[in-house]
Amino acid sequence: MDVYASKFGPVRLEPDTSRTNMWALMYVSFVTIGLVTGMVTITPFILTANLGIPEAEQGRALGTLAFWQEITLILAYGPIGIFADRIGRRAVYAAGFLTLAVGYAIYPYATSMTELSLARVLYSLGVGAMTGMLATVIADYGVEEDRGKLTAMCGFLNGLGVVLLALSIGKLPALFEQMGADSITAGRDAMLVATGLCLLSTLVSWRYLRPGLPKAVTNLPKQTFLAKLTEGFGVARTNKRIALAYASGFVARGDIAIVGLFASAWGKKAAIANGLSPTEALSAGIIPFVVAQSAALLWAPAVAIPLDRIPRMAALGWCMIIGMIGYCCLYFVGDPLKGPALGLFALLGIGQISALLAAQTTISKEATEAMRGSIIGVFNFCGAVGILILTVIGGWLFDKVGPWAPFFLVGLLNGLVGIAAFKQNQNETTATLTA
Repeated sequence: MDVYASKFGPVRLEPDTSRTNMWALMYVSFVTIGLVTGMVTITPFILTANLGIPEAEQGRALGTLAFWQEITLILAYGPIGIFADRIGRRAVYAAGFLTLAVGYAIYPYATSMTELSLARVLYSLGVGAMTGMLATVIADYGVEEDRGKLTAMCGFLNGLGVVLLALSIGKLPALFEQMGADSITAGRDAMLVATGLCLLSTLVSWRYLRPGLPKAVTNLPKQTFLAKLTEGFGVARTNKRIALAYASGFVARGDIAIVGLFASAWGKKAAIANGLSPTEALSAGIIPFVVAQSAALLWAPAVAIPLDRIPRMAALGWCMIIGMIGYCCLYFVGDPLKGPALGLFALLGIGQISALLAAQTTISKEATEAMRGSIIGVFNFCGAVGILILTVIGGWLFDKVGPWAPFFLVGLLNGLVGIAAFKQNQNETTATLTA
């Protein structure tokens, strides 16, 4: 009898994973990154409408908020991983959605950068639980040979959720203003809508994700976060693939932050320069971001086949090089709201999703079930550190060098990881031929 007889589309499922669990995974894949990104895309509006921060200073303000977010994530990923291995993935996922709901509810009531940063810290705790569990649940549910397909399916839904939710949340303030609300009230009402969706997602994740823990996890001795971190980094010393997966996580997770933070801010800045009001600029300025995510959405299925069929390091190398091209091409953008520029933002989206899916697939395939908590925990830790460094530097580059500069930096880092992956693939091929 085939122990993987249960299937969900093209993906064979691990034992004890039902199709209902998979439908729940599809739902949380749709809303998780969309809700995380929705906060990011509306933040430039909050900086203008609520705090009155000038456009010339918003790059640094965005970098400051991202700094506190990633400090929170770096500190939170360890306890989150320990809780996930002790009380189960679905409990942590549900708690993440609930915490995000509170963050959304209080964020638009901030009257200073200090208050906004404190609200961002609370939001970040929810982000840590949700994003950490998304990668873990994907690895728990699908068999190793099909994780590239499952990662691509979830990546497609990530992109769809980002496009639809970011577009919707970004347009709500303008809609509420048309209904008679002032700018501040319109922003608050928009974020209360997002709060409601977070609460709905709390119920769905708690009710329909798989309960309990994988058997290999329940039989392991309890470990502290430091022990898990040490174990996860220790594996990288002997497994070059995992070391490169960590490096790709550092860059690819930073990719998402750079796109979410600075594509919308760049579009909003250009829209205001073109004479639009802050509310109108939020709606128009989100277009480059939506174009990038729409292209990522359409490209995600194309990445699934090579991720499962060609050598892992070669797949990682090609995807990171595609990421380099997508990011570096924004050097040629003048006005991000004009037609030719939007084509380059589409290429950005293709590069972003290629790098992200390759990083996630590599780590999910290399992380054995017994060490999955440690390895994915370090992967998330590296991603948080990457976002912290890249957004702080990116905020300074955005203000001082130009809006294209943060993207160019990330593109160069994608290229370095891609070259290292190709070198590792060549070493593995040579070792196989000489064996």
